[in-house]
Amino acid sequence: MKTVKLTEKEIATLKAAVWGQLQNINRDIRIASETGKDTSILSEMKRDLETAFEALSFAQ
Repeated sequence: MKTVKLTEKEIATLKAAVWGQLQNINRDIRIASETGKDTSILSEMKRDLETAFEALSFAQ
C-alpha cells in the first residue's frame, strides 16, 4: 500500500466527486426500489462510497 500526499484542493475535489457519485447511487437505488429491482449491488457500492467519503474527511 502506498501513501500519497494531496493538497487541500485535491482532497476537496475527491470529496466532491465521491459525493456526486453518492447522489447518483441514491437516485439509482430509489428508481430500482420503485421498479422492484434488486438494490443489493447498489447498496454495497453506496457503503463503499460512504467509507471513502469518511476517509477523505479525515485526510490531512
